[in-house]
Amino acid sequence: MKFAVTIFAILIGLAVIFGVMSNAQKTNAPKNTPAVVDAQALTEATDSAEPADMAVAEPPTQDDQPTTQAPADSADTAPAPAAADTPQQPTIPGLHAVLVDQAKPAVIGFEDPRSPFKLRVELTRFGAAVYKITLSDYLKEVQGPDHYVVHDRLTLPDSADPTKQIPYEYAYATRAITVNGTTIPLKNNKAWLADEVVNTRKRSSVQYTATIADGDDKPVLKIIRRYTVKADSYDLSLDQQLVNLTDEPMTVRWEQNLQGDLVNDSGYLGDRRQYVAGYFALWWDSQRERIYTKDADLTRTKLVNATTPSVWPARGMNPQAELAWIASLNRYFAVVTHAAIDDKVTVTADIPPLHAVFPHINQSIQWDRRLIEPKDDQKVVVITASTDTLEIKPDSQLDLDLGIFAGPRKPELFDTVPYSTLHLDQTIVYSLGGACSFCTFQWLAHGLLWLLKFFEGQVLVLGGIGIGVHDWGLSIILLVLVVRLILHPITKRAQINMMKMGKMMQAIAPDVEKLKKKYKDDQQKINAEMMKLYKEKGVNPANVLGCLPMFLQTPIWIALYAMLYYAIELRHQPAFWGFFQWVSGGSWRFLADLSQADNFIRISETPVKLNLIFIHPEFQAINILPLLMGVVFYFQQKITTPPPANEQAAQQQKMMKFVIFLFPIFLYSAPSGLTLYILASTAAGVIDSTIVRRHIKQQEESGELFKPNPVKTGGFRDRIAKAVEAKQQQITQKQKQHKGGKPRKKR
Repeated sequence: MKFAVTIFAILIGLAVIFGVMSNAQKTNAPKNTPAVVDAQALTEATDSAEPADMAVAEPPTQDDQPTTQAPADSADTAPAPAAADTPQQPTIPGLHAVLVDQAKPAVIGFEDPRSPFKLRVELTRFGAAVYKITLSDYLKEVQGPDHYVVHDRLTLPDSADPTKQIPYEYAYATRAITVNGTTIPLKNNKAWLADEVVNTRKRSSVQYTATIADGDDKPVLKIIRRYTVKADSYDLSLDQQLVNLTDEPMTVRWEQNLQGDLVNDSGYLGDRRQYVAGYFALWWDSQRERIYTKDADLTRTKLVNATTPSVWPARGMNPQAELAWIASLNRYFAVVTHAAIDDKVTVTADIPPLHAVFPHINQSIQWDRRLIEPKDDQKVVVITASTDTLEIKPDSQLDLDLGIFAGPRKPELFDTVPYSTLHLDQTIVYSLGGACSFCTFQWLAHGLLWLLKFFEGQVLVLGGIGIGVHDWGLSIILLVLVVRLILHPITKRAQINMMKMGKMMQAIAPDVEKLKKKYKDDQQKINAEMMKLYKEKGVNPANVLGCLPMFLQTPIWIALYAMLYYAIELRHQPAFWGFFQWVSGGSWRFLADLSQADNFIRISETPVKLNLIFIHPEFQAINILPLLMGVVFYFQQKITTPPPANEQAAQQQKMMKFVIFLFPIFLYSAPSGLTLYILASTAAGVIDSTIVRRHIKQQEESGELFKPNPVKTGGFRDRIAKAVEAKQQQITQKQKQHKGGKPRKKR
């Protein structure tokens, strides 16, 4: 039975890893027909562009598309019909955008780490868009010089030269505006006029303007877009005004980009990026007390391979759901777009829905058209939004303000206003997704993280004083000890029952063989006699259930696996107070970052990917923890596996010795925080098993081992034993009736 439990545990682990890896590495050809991009045209457009502020070419026309229809989110599509209460105004002849001959890129936010701003936002004049968002308090690599870029320009791989990237889209760029039924493209190659950047101690901002003129070059509409970053905040505000310069009412429909793909920093598990929509569930929460995300999350892998991709509305979503915000996530960070709010709002019902500003949300999935079957990482996703057809009165303006969060998915941060009011904590989910999502208990993962933070000292107790070891590596080992201590009574009882059962079965093996030879032609008789033998020798079949408590540990393993992988608290944190970096003057990278592989000996700055059947581990260094894990697995199996009862069992044990050495390969490039936990837990399990085996040996030598445990009348084991015996008697009775011939028919 111990052998069966080992097989079960390994199969669970293999299922989790295979499911995650196969989901992450899926490269099926897409069934949908999104727009594609002419890579040659893009290359020509970018060759002459400024390096710091590249123009992005427009997608090819419909004639260049391989599809039979234009993409649904194209800025060249016909405008949506005006609402019933918005009368269509007369067409204005010759409408066009007034272009800017010369303009310059702008940067708002921090210029160096001493700045009070947490964001550095690089903007481009093309589409008045966001070029790049960088975080001041997070680095790209531990001890590296570069800050972390949470959102970069959206690029496509050049199929002719994979080392090059072709710019395609910018986040929050304008796409088009429809004025009185006439659509004026405002795509990424339209330059806007930028004012000078205004910097104060509390905010940094820049304003872009564009003008729509008629056929006589008379201005009829002014568009103002103002980006602002506040000090000590991860918020970027985008204030947008459409100003009617005429003395007549005007109808407009506005189209723009929202955010797109974030930087993929998922590591060895492949692409773990997601899109999540927060919504008001008006069909049962009409007071808007909460914002929900249930069934409104979609992995990027599923999005780019879906037949009908849709970030919002989610498939099967109740039509009364009202979109509050939309988020793009990677392993640790998020970019969330929502309607503009007061940063001191504390009541969720006061949050204006994004749906009220942009009721139409779409997505554009693009790739180089020269690729017949592009892989997932050869595509780019950008979320687009548009308004209804709205009316602007003479000398009035229409406000389309947005708020943008760009920062870490950190529980302490999301507990503060306004993020708690927006319920952005819904984006923190410690789940690997796929086949194992059903057994990832979030309350358990969050509880284990709380305990880990308690050991580290981040949880404040005793009047606000933090008590802890102030080291994440040691905290992980303490977490191992606590989990093992809590589960020790269960595992001890399970191991004793299984080992006792194994030894008792070995002891009665000669008697079982005699029964099989004596009644070799009567299986039912063999079973009946074996039940008698069990009863005489004190073997209780109900003790087989002693292995079930071990199965209860599976949710803990999976919750720990997911939590340690996604916990941003471990990002760029060294183990053991940075001892290995201290003794080497910072040159030894061993356990310098618990969110990455342990890097015992760095052999290359460029990772080499090994393509196996189910996994694709990266070899960039000699990682010692997975190798030690294989050694400890070997000793654990050697200690816990009983002697084989027959040749078949011996062959199975040889196969298991091979299987356990696959885990170091599966986990070779796993985060060192995770491999440290597994290594420590397995080593603690070896010690635990050694203590239990000594206890069993003492019982065996004293003769206590084979004494039947008292069975409480009416207890669980008594009921199980009686149920087994009743079932056996029923089978025996049917056997006798069958041998006695067919029953006589009643007259």
